[in-house]
Amino acid sequence: MISLIYLFSLVSLVKTSDYSLIIDEKSSIDKPILNFPHSYELINNFQSNFNLTNNNTKLILTKMIDRDEWCAKNICPCDYCSFILELFSNHNQIPKFSTVNITINDINDHTCEFFDTQTNISLSESIQIGHRFSIARAIDYDSGMNGKLSFKLLNNEDYFELDIITLSMNEYAIYGVVKKSFDREINEKYELIIEAHDHGLLQTRFNRTKVIIELLDENDNAPKFNQIEYSIQSLPENTPIGTELLTISASDTDKGLNSLIHYSIVNSPSLSLFPFAINSTTGVISLQSSLDYETTHTYRFLIRASDSGLQQSLFNDAWCSISIKDVNDCPVEILFLPNRRFHYDNQKLFIYENTEINNLTLGYIRLVDRDSIQTKLSISLTILDKQPKQEYEIILSNQLNSYILIAKQGIFDREIQSEINLRFIATDNLLTSIYDIQINLIDLNDNPSEFLMNPMKFSVEELANYHMVEHPIEDYELTIGYLNVVDRDEGENAVNIYELESNSLVKIDSNTGRLYLIQPLDREQIQNIQLKAKAINVAEPKWMTDVQIQIEVLDVNDNTPQCLTTYSRLPILENFPTDKPLIKINASDLDNGINGTINYKFRTNSTWLFHINNVTGEIYSKDLFDYESDFKHFTLIIDLEDNGNPIKNQNQNACQLEIFLEDINDNCPELIDNEQRKIFIDLENPFENEIISFNVTDRDSGINGKIKYNLQSIESNINLNNNQTLFYLNQNGSLFMTYKINQICLFKLRILLEDYGYPSQQTLIEINIAFGNSLDSRYSSFENVQTFFQEKNSDMNYFAFIFGLTVLIITFIFLISVMIICILIRQQHQRHKAAIISRNKLLCSSSQQLTTSDSTVTSNTTSSSIEHQQIIRAPYSNERSYMNPRLSINCSTPESHTYKILHVPLDMHYYEKDKVDNISSDHGYHESYRTGSSSSSSSPEQCSTENYTRQDHKFNQLPYFVTKCKSLSEGFIVEMNVDGSDEDTR
Repeated sequence: MISLIYLFSLVSLVKTSDYSLIIDEKSSIDKPILNFPHSYELINNFQSNFNLTNNNTKLILTKMIDRDEWCAKNICPCDYCSFILELFSNHNQIPKFSTVNITINDINDHTCEFFDTQTNISLSESIQIGHRFSIARAIDYDSGMNGKLSFKLLNNEDYFELDIITLSMNEYAIYGVVKKSFDREINEKYELIIEAHDHGLLQTRFNRTKVIIELLDENDNAPKFNQIEYSIQSLPENTPIGTELLTISASDTDKGLNSLIHYSIVNSPSLSLFPFAINSTTGVISLQSSLDYETTHTYRFLIRASDSGLQQSLFNDAWCSISIKDVNDCPVEILFLPNRRFHYDNQKLFIYENTEINNLTLGYIRLVDRDSIQTKLSISLTILDKQPKQEYEIILSNQLNSYILIAKQGIFDREIQSEINLRFIATDNLLTSIYDIQINLIDLNDNPSEFLMNPMKFSVEELANYHMVEHPIEDYELTIGYLNVVDRDEGENAVNIYELESNSLVKIDSNTGRLYLIQPLDREQIQNIQLKAKAINVAEPKWMTDVQIQIEVLDVNDNTPQCLTTYSRLPILENFPTDKPLIKINASDLDNGINGTINYKFRTNSTWLFHINNVTGEIYSKDLFDYESDFKHFTLIIDLEDNGNPIKNQNQNACQLEIFLEDINDNCPELIDNEQRKIFIDLENPFENEIISFNVTDRDSGINGKIKYNLQSIESNINLNNNQTLFYLNQNGSLFMTYKINQICLFKLRILLEDYGYPSQQTLIEINIAFGNSLDSRYSSFENVQTFFQEKNSDMNYFAFIFGLTVLIITFIFLISVMIICILIRQQHQRHKAAIISRNKLLCSSSQQLTTSDSTVTSNTTSSSIEHQQIIRAPYSNERSYMNPRLSINCSTPESHTYKILHVPLDMHYYEKDKVDNISSDHGYHESYRTGSSSSSSSPEQCSTENYTRQDHKFNQLPYFVTKCKSLSEGFIVEMNVDGSDEDTR
């Protein structure tokens, strides 16, 4: 029967798996259990029990498998223990995923075990025949027939018999049944021996247990559940902790304490972490720890109801089954398998630099989702580096949820980018997983060493000479410095040794590059040393780098700073700018460099108004000097020290400076009392000629503070003939009136206050004087008088505004009219000009030109006058002719004129042609026709060529305004009519 089951399972697995295997539990380890045709790699290792050997072609066990333990822990089903191993192969560069279905065969290696054995059972002597009571539970952890048990009572068969209830495939509940009434006075104790044996095919295992039964007189009813078995179907695995799941109920027909029921859960000994709890009083089952469908699919446990009998507590058990429903709570697992060319460890992929990239396969990716809910898995790639140097891509392989990671193009260079950080993000549309891979480039010695600078400069003090002479030490070495070489490689590839050209002063440590003296130096004899050195790589290829070395011998600080002028007296004008130095302290130090650099500082704190530049010795004022303040004299002491080591200073020869302030004219005269700007004079009260004496001050001293007064202007709202002589201003600041007035008025005086300094400071003040009448409320105060005249001025301003606006509108209309007239005149002029230009084509042919020669102007028979001349160019000819035609104008009618060219020569020499071109244009026709352009105008007539037959100068066509064209032996006579409207009246 077992063989048939295994055979059926094997046939079903062959359809879905590449390999199948059946092994016995507790098989030997480290022995091959399956051979493969080529090498594989394990993707998952079920419970870490397997491994591959012999070039990954043989599968072995690494740990002994206890099938029964797996069954108890729900690692695999008890009835059929089977699982899948996933393998990966890259044979012949073809990636392939394979599976092995492994079935664990059970052996009879366990003996029946008794649990919850009631070794001392108390029964009421009045208990009814057929009463059933719990004795124990028995379990055999084997499977199939090896776990099937049979039970036998070995003694007291007359009073008791066994009732066996199968709880599961290999678990049983043992109950005793009373067959005969008891009499406690005859026998109050019974001993039962129970034997259990399994049904193993090859061998049978058995075990025994002993139970003592005592008879009592009380509590002879056990609790009873309201149903045989309780169950919960499809409990979501994400159910919150503390959720109440189910209420268990049982009843007891006893009374008092014997009917008080307490509930409890009888845990299976194989479950160490149990997620459920029951309230002992209410029977409510609740969740006390989180569920995980991927760990345990179902729970089945016993619930016990016990009464509270005083001498003995009776109980009854019922089963509770809870099935767990899977939810999508497991993120996608990302498995990365590297290319065998590269080493991979702890999510780090190691690749040699200078590896060429051309769709290079870096590894393979497999996505696994432990949830039973089928979802679509997806993955994306992100490069975490800010400026990636290569492009990477994941492409789908030929297997489900499998991908290939490739680098597209370029080359790996560790010196440009030593590591690349890739992040894979996988999702099942709900949960997201992140898997990071770091690509570390393994260094190659592909870079020569480089010195930070070339030449490398060092310095050593001449004092080293005295150290070496006064304190001689055997093999004394004074370090000058180190050759700083940089190699972009790392590790052994960056190790260098150093060589220095032979000399008698300096040597080098070949390992560290340390330069050191081998004999004393004297700066007065040797100021600098020039050497050559090289750095050589230890690793192959041995790169070599040369460098120039310059060693400067430095001076020591053996001189003290000295002040060139120990005492100075400095007069300073007040308001001297703070950004300019008052004076520069001059000092010197005979040392060189930093030893001769001098620091300047004040000795005492009384110099709060000053600060000194420590480097230049320039002294500045922190604030502007004010001669009008209490401080007019300052004494400063400046100490000197250099920056050498040790510091040299000379306080005894410090510089002393005395500063005296001098006044400048920096203050303007000011009117102290602003009330004096408004003066009210009551005409009802007599007053003296002096109106007021101004209270004016100037904060400067001496002549800079002396003030003179000048009355600049007087404005009034009334007309007085002698308005400008009404007031007189004395130089002591007193204002007088030269005569009295008796009307209400308002005066504005502008007074210039000026001091006698150079340049002088001036202030212009305005004084308003109102003449009012205290008896009239309209003019009883300065403000009333001022308000009265302001309202009066506002009315006048309003009328002035209206008048000005009217003038502006009239002017605007006039300008618009002028512009329109000018536009019309211009348009008429342009039309006239266009008509004249259209009639300027006066000659006979479009391809010939005429030139003028001397001619006479004759008048018409009726009336004519010579007004204009028309210059016409003749065609070029080799013959010379100096004849000039003359033009006559027929003015018989005002509507038209007749122009006659009496004589036109046939030919003219080229020289004469140029002369004609320079003749000015005529004045007889508007926009004169200068040079006779070609014309294509048609004419019904054509000049005759009877007397002269040269074809080069024939007039082919005549314009419509030519009336006659007669050929002569010397040329042509042309007569034309032109509309009189073309004349330009001059």
